[in-house]
Amino acid sequence: MKSVRLLSRRLEIKNIIEILEQKPLPTTFGRQLSVYLLSVFFPPLGIWPAIKYLRQQDEKSKKIGLAALFLTIASIVITSWLTISFINSFRKGLDNQLNLYQGIDF
Repeated sequence: MKSVRLLSRRLEIKNIIEILEQKPLPTTFGRQLSVYLLSVFFPPLGIWPAIKYLRQQDEKSKKIGLAALFLTIASIVITSWLTISFINSFRKGLDNQLNLYQGIDF
């Protein structure tokens, strides 16, 4: 029982040390640009860096995270809207072509 408590305490200390040793995420212009591009062009994947930046302590990182989250959500909405519009347009064109052949007997 005592060894279980000791092992548990060591794991807790190890987890605390890992949390304290985490390096802050870079907030350089190049890094911001890569996060924003990922958020716009690969929308679902942009959520991961957004959450990572939102969990940081400094304000600049939090702003980067919020911007990445906003860009990701906006990109998902726009992509969905464009996809639905394309499918509806394609369906209308297909319906028109099928209507042309409806009266032809073979």
